[in-house]
Amino acid sequence: MLRPASGFTRLSRTMEALYRGYTLRRARPEELAALPDVEQLAGQQFLHSPHPFAAQMPVQSLEQLNEYQRHGGAWVAVTKDGDIAAFAVCKEVDGALFIAELSVHPAHARQRLGGAVLGLLGQWARGRGYPALLLTTFRDVQWNAPYYQRLGFRILRNEELGPGLRAIRAHETELGLPPESRVCMKRALDAPLATESGTR
Repeated sequence: MLRPASGFTRLSRTMEALYRGYTLRRARPEELAALPDVEQLAGQQFLHSPHPFAAQMPVQSLEQLNEYQRHGGAWVAVTKDGDIAAFAVCKEVDGALFIAELSVHPAHARQRLGGAVLGLLGQWARGRGYPALLLTTFRDVQWNAPYYQRLGFRILRNEELGPGLRAIRAHETELGLPPESRVCMKRALDAPLATESGTR
């Protein structure tokens, strides 16, 4: 479950934002079926990384996506034609907002669209009283941990992990992800993400 809104003033009442011709907003039920394809296509870039097997990892199921959407935790970036260019799903973990998945369609890469979606989620989370964003990612893939560090995320030490993040890491290991290459990251929301200034 996610927290109810409280003073979310920087976004419109429809919870939409514009970024370089894309509309960023909550996902609609009829859009969910398109999201696994976006995730699968986005994952193909791992074929050219130290972890090519990650391109074959299971994507979010429609059942999972429906659960996120019902609780307000599914977001999309759509083109003027209504095509899904990117999406993110999130949930509450250890009292913060955990980004469970962030995927950008390859046809819309290099538009800083992932950062724009994170900026929107940062505004949304701050308006609900969440103190931080959390995520897990690869430490040694250029568009993973180094990218998030440029957006203000930091790598958490093992002793900083709450029970929720520990459970997520354990599940990743069960799926076959190498624990030595995975990190948990946190971005405090006491200041806007760098990308928020470009989202309006």
